[in-house]
Amino acid sequence: MLALIGAVLAGCAPTPGPKLQAPQPSPVAPWTAAIGELDAGTEDPHCSAVLVEPDLIATAAHCLFLNNAKAAVRPGDLVFRPNLGGLPAFPPSRGIAFRGLGGVIRGGKLRNEDVPNDWALITVSPPVVGVQPLPVASLPISGMLRLVQSGDRLVTAGYGNGAYDELRLHSPCRIIPQSELGMFPDDTMLITSCIFRVGDSGGPILLVDGAGEPALIGIISGFGRKPHSTEPVGIGVNAGVFLPYIGPGGAPKPGAKIAATN
Repeated sequence: MLALIGAVLAGCAPTPGPKLQAPQPSPVAPWTAAIGELDAGTEDPHCSAVLVEPDLIATAAHCLFLNNAKAAVRPGDLVFRPNLGGLPAFPPSRGIAFRGLGGVIRGGKLRNEDVPNDWALITVSPPVVGVQPLPVASLPISGMLRLVQSGDRLVTAGYGNGAYDELRLHSPCRIIPQSELGMFPDDTMLITSCIFRVGDSGGPILLVDGAGEPALIGIISGFGRKPHSTEPVGIGVNAGVFLPYIGPGGAPKPGAKIAATN
């Protein structure tokens, strides 16, 4: 069983651990403009989010329940700032409705079984123009690993806390097969060697192909450690869990899990 320590980034301070390669400043790439900072209008640390439709963002569910709040923040309290700190500059968009919510996940420590529910889809206004939303992929972990073996690069990113509001990429890092950790295989939870920061929650987990084209395969939930070890790991939810809520009408496909709402 994977031991998650301080697994939710937006609501707690990071747990000290071995220092790996520091996140690098974002390079100039058109798709990075679809990543933004998400401000909930509270004193808690901000989160990150990613544009998946011109008027729809994906983030972590726990970003809506910071500081052990009993109810989610109101959509209108959420402000999405795409490409914050980068050029070109884009105006912010404000939340207007929740399209889907994986579950009530509060800031703090996160149980393994809660990770697949740590996602939220929020409709925003005005729609973000001049930015290409990130395409969302539904892949089993075995499929992700095959793409990496064929040349795709794993990239994660977020607006983690720091001296500046600046997007940082966490790379190079890899997807860790759950069998490597002695865990029962579960395609809904992604485990990586990426090192995340407070505030990266809700940021994207991507596969970028040789032509530089990205595919969103997951959303950052938090960090933990390997079983019986102090070695840190990054945790995320597979984007295939919430993909059924993206598209015309946002209605779930037959057999899809119905989102919990508040």
